[in-house]
Amino acid sequence: MDIKIKKLILDIMYDDKLNSRNRYTFVEKLVNTMMKDYISKQEKPVYINYLDKSKTNNSIIEYDLYAPNGFDDYIEKTVIEISLFHSSPMLRHTLRHKIERFENNNYELKNIIILTMNERLNSELLADLNEHARLNVYLWDIDKFLYICESNKELFFDTYNNLYKYIVRDTITKGIERKPKAYVKKRDQYLKDLKKEYHSDNLTLFLGAGVSHDAKIATWENLISGLFVALVKKSLKTNGIQLADDSEKEVIKEVMTQNGYSPLLQTRFLRQGFEEDFEDLVRDILYKDAIKTSKLLTELGQLCVSLRGKSGIKAIINYNFDDLIEKNLELLRMKVHSIYSEGEKVENEELGVYHVHGFLPENKGTYENLSKSLLVFSEEGYHKLSLDPYNWANMVQLEFLTKSSCLFIGLSMTDPNLRRLLDIAAQKANNDSCNHYAFMKRIKLNADTNNQKELDSFEQVNEELQESFFRELGVNIIWFDDFNEIPELIKEIK
Repeated sequence: MDIKIKKLILDIMYDDKLNSRNRYTFVEKLVNTMMKDYISKQEKPVYINYLDKSKTNNSIIEYDLYAPNGFDDYIEKTVIEISLFHSSPMLRHTLRHKIERFENNNYELKNIIILTMNERLNSELLADLNEHARLNVYLWDIDKFLYICESNKELFFDTYNNLYKYIVRDTITKGIERKPKAYVKKRDQYLKDLKKEYHSDNLTLFLGAGVSHDAKIATWENLISGLFVALVKKSLKTNGIQLADDSEKEVIKEVMTQNGYSPLLQTRFLRQGFEEDFEDLVRDILYKDAIKTSKLLTELGQLCVSLRGKSGIKAIINYNFDDLIEKNLELLRMKVHSIYSEGEKVENEELGVYHVHGFLPENKGTYENLSKSLLVFSEEGYHKLSLDPYNWANMVQLEFLTKSSCLFIGLSMTDPNLRRLLDIAAQKANNDSCNHYAFMKRIKLNADTNNQKELDSFEQVNEELQESFFRELGVNIIWFDDFNEIPELIKEIK
């Protein structure tokens, strides 16, 4: 037995810097590479991430590795599945579910090999699994896999030393081979998964600026521009100067350029310029052209209405300042509790809407203690939020990210603090599954020349890479082509 190989594998398994998905990705690459080499040398076919279609209900299941003609003493159709649980109860539950899924869908399998990478396996677990299974179940521990690795040490060390490079290369290759409409099939499956989470009372909504866009709430750019106009006019008026309309755009452009087009720098500058009346001015600009509802807000409201005997949505994490979601929920006679500071409690019959970046309702007289809300509108506010791990807003987000399935709507997913929280949640996860979902718009490149095929290939590779990046954070991407599709996709969940 090669002790060095075993130590390298265990280093991955117990590396605190890796979350469960990183760990799984690295182990999966090693297993796929070594097993494909080992089985291929026996002149038998082997497929990685093989998709098998059920003969009974047209559902599709994916095998980690599939050897249709078997290998060694494993005769006929054989599947190898990777499972990295250390807890016997969790491992038993997961394996039973996986085996039942294979059997219930009438897949014509003979053998299933579960590769756990555990150093020791409970013999009772194997006996229990075989007692309840109609196919042959085999458990492989790390020593069994070491035998495969020792058959080609050179390949093992090359793969181990270049894991990142090979994983990215595989992702790009997968993107190039990806079918143009692959995202549609994935989307359909994700919507089914979301529907299951919703009906299990386990779905939390994370809402961003895109949710309020159709209701004509001022965008971030319009908000900043409006504040600059007000600040410049205020300063000039103090000095007896009236700014002409045709000069406003030029002045705003120059001031924004001087601030490096950084929204955080710009807003810090603005907040200092307005002092006490800053929040009232932001509120006026925010709701200046707003309407009460939109198709998207309507469908979100309907999703939040609980079915008989169900709770519906667990909670809403809202990154927006506005109260449009509350207004739409109240029209549906729902009991809503807006939370924008520490220490507030949501009652059982209420739906909590957590404004984690601050709250500026249109009618501030409707709410109490709004001054306690931290308006994350400038550098100091953002730094306070991102640098304080025990800030109530961070704690609330982590609570739902670790204990429920979350759907991100109207968010670009580029916020560093959100990605940090997702990474922490992924570290805490006790399995390698992706429990969260995000609606994201596809990039569509159109060429006037004959290069459309190359551009299509880039789109497919980009989608595969984006999916891979977000998978490490526990997020599945649900691609769409037009923002008008989102209300209909939400309707499918209910």
